[in-house]
Amino acid sequence: MFLLSKHILYMHNIMNLKNICLCISLMSATTGAWAQGRIGLVSPSKNIRLDVDCNEGRVLYSVTSKGTEVVSPSQMLWEVGGERLGDDVTAMRASKAKVFRTSYPLMGNHSVGRNAYREVTVDVTETGGTTYRMDLRAYDTGVAFRYRYQAGNAPVRVDDFTDFTIPAGAECWMQDNIKCYEAPYRRHELGRLPEKAVAGPPVTVRYAEGIYSCITEGNLADFGGMSLRVTSPDNFRARLEGETLLGGDIVTPWRIVMAGDLNSIVNNDIVTDVNPPLSPVFGGNTDWVKPGNCAWSWLAGYSVTLENMKRFTDWAAELGIPYNLVDEGWSHWEDKANGRDCWDMVKELVDYSAERNVKILLWKAYPDRKGIEGLQTAERRQRFFRKCKDMGVAGLKIDFFDNESQTVTKYYAEAIEDAARYQLMINFHGSNKPTGLNRTFPNEVAREGIMGLEFGQSWADQDNVTPFTRFVAGHADYTPTTFSMMGNTTEAHQVAVGAIFLCPLRCYGGRPEDFLRHPAHDIFLTIPTTWDETVVLPPSEIGDCVVYLHRKGGDWYIAALTDKPKKNISVPLTFLGKGKYECARVTDSPTASNAKACSVLTEGGYTRKSVITFSMEQGGGFLVRLTPQK
Repeated sequence: MFLLSKHILYMHNIMNLKNICLCISLMSATTGAWAQGRIGLVSPSKNIRLDVDCNEGRVLYSVTSKGTEVVSPSQMLWEVGGERLGDDVTAMRASKAKVFRTSYPLMGNHSVGRNAYREVTVDVTETGGTTYRMDLRAYDTGVAFRYRYQAGNAPVRVDDFTDFTIPAGAECWMQDNIKCYEAPYRRHELGRLPEKAVAGPPVTVRYAEGIYSCITEGNLADFGGMSLRVTSPDNFRARLEGETLLGGDIVTPWRIVMAGDLNSIVNNDIVTDVNPPLSPVFGGNTDWVKPGNCAWSWLAGYSVTLENMKRFTDWAAELGIPYNLVDEGWSHWEDKANGRDCWDMVKELVDYSAERNVKILLWKAYPDRKGIEGLQTAERRQRFFRKCKDMGVAGLKIDFFDNESQTVTKYYAEAIEDAARYQLMINFHGSNKPTGLNRTFPNEVAREGIMGLEFGQSWADQDNVTPFTRFVAGHADYTPTTFSMMGNTTEAHQVAVGAIFLCPLRCYGGRPEDFLRHPAHDIFLTIPTTWDETVVLPPSEIGDCVVYLHRKGGDWYIAALTDKPKKNISVPLTFLGKGKYECARVTDSPTASNAKACSVLTEGGYTRKSVITFSMEQGGGFLVRLTPQK
């Protein structure tokens, strides 16, 4: 029944993995002997190759995908306590390679993360006798590597200068906000990268051969976040935020280069795979983590009063939305006449909402703000979390981190664990990129780190780039769908964007009363926030158009966006199961009075022999829902 690309099919059916062909010139890898020369690590599918070479004392690596070089020889250089490592190497020794297969639940573009990779650990010796280790992995969908060093107990400064050199003829998309990652993605030609520019990962690269790569990091905690700075027209170099101080067993986050076609990039799980499995704090029970849509008043322009929040609860109940997010302002609630403080009024709202099957989420600032203490310390955080749990609050939106220093990345890990103890879902706002924390702590159901709808108008060009850039790293709190500030997009575009922009907790930015009046609300408000399966369909191309096929249970969704002049697309429905399906569709349908209008049509009788054809206007979109007929 299920449609799977060849790549996904392989990932779901890895059988009889062969032993690795690991080549170390001068010595065999299995002997564990010291050697100078090249280490060649090939992924189980043989699609990906990671080569590490020692050239005149410098440790270099390169990456190829199906024979196409995606990273040219680049230096693996880092620093511990003022000593450069990887610049004066005399020997490398690789362990015998091992093949690993992983499988774990996810709330994302697919419900199960499946990975296959080959891994070696390399012991490296410098001229002065200093030793350190590198863990290398060649996945079927890219590579990952990290550095390790055994230091004394006293903290020392750690830095990373890893290079990512891109072959000539490629082009990349990058954004330059390295604090909260809220900037537009811009296209650049490799060989002509702007001097001294910086980029907040992920950075996506397209090659002449049609292959893509994506550079980012994974398992970031208690370490300065990695951004990239341009050091030459074709090279990015790692740059850490602030000062990273560590002692004892020093382990860097994983440096990741995904590689493959667009379907492989969108369905890539390396970022989550390099993170630990589900935390023991859950006791194996994550049933209380429930993804879903969320009503939100801030962008809709309503003041945060108790009366307005009750109104939003009413709207949420009428629209079938399970959550209502109460943004900044509730901490100042007070009912002096009746001697009630903000918590008394929150409890009133929680109880009122519970009667209507709506749960309440609360906004909270990380720093002190407007006379209200923040959550910077463990004592403050735990006290606040406990109070929220006692009030019946379902989760929190924690805001205004605005950097990815070691202090902040350590805080993310500690806060999400504390939240799990109190069964609170978390949305990190004003935050950095995701690095896979949601595998260990699935109660992270949203994270900003994106230039979202709160910046004003919608932008069709960005909407056709971010699915293949920012969203590759993980979910994003974009707050989609508005009919009041559509910019250069259409109504159908606004409807479809919710199905393409992934976020387990989807906070709608539009006004609920607009939704109630819109003829498509019965369709777009049923869009799931997580998927069992996703396939990127042709003619998807970064910056041109996006066409996704999703499955949730037995239902299928096709969603499309474009930024280009009128586009006609046909999708054969060969992925459907037996029998007939009802088709509900939302399409661009401009009129003389409304060039952004859409039409809504529901009809039955569709089968796996049917073909759906649709047309999108410039800045337009398309959404179809296919459900089995009863």
